[in-house]
Amino acid sequence: MYEHIDGDTIVHSTLESGKDLIVKDQWKREYHFKIASFPVPTGLASEAIEVKEDSSFGYTFNILSDFDTDTEVAEERLIKKIKRGINRRHLKKENGEWKIGQRDMLRGRIEWNDDFSDTEYDRVFVIDGKRITIEEFGRMFEPWEGWHFQFKILDHCDDDA
Repeated sequence: MYEHIDGDTIVHSTLESGKDLIVKDQWKREYHFKIASFPVPTGLASEAIEVKEDSSFGYTFNILSDFDTDTEVAEERLIKKIKRGINRRHLKKENGEWKIGQRDMLRGRIEWNDDFSDTEYDRVFVIDGKRITIEEFGRMFEPWEGWHFQFKILDHCDDDA
């Protein structure tokens, strides 16, 4: 595993040193992940990053375990989180645009963006493993004008994330 401590920072690349994991969702779509576990100051971090041919954003899953957790046990927990995550759909595509799916809920993550070809913002959302610009995100809410909402930020290691 590639890691070193640079001052107080642990540098690790799951994409470079992780193990390959191929998993299918309930629709038989196959996903390729790199997974790795490594020590961090607060315990044992386990991470899964989807490998995509075009190097675009995809799924990322993280868990944090106690220091004394066996790596295999931690990675089994991570794999369960991956399977839960890839088997949930929050988006549907209608007329070429992403819409909020049947459950009226979105789950995803906020990512840095350096591709300004379709957005003026340096952040994007990744929902269902897809890159969603802030402009697209805003358009998803047009049918919901007048409704209430709840927006909750979760730690990336949270089991609900």
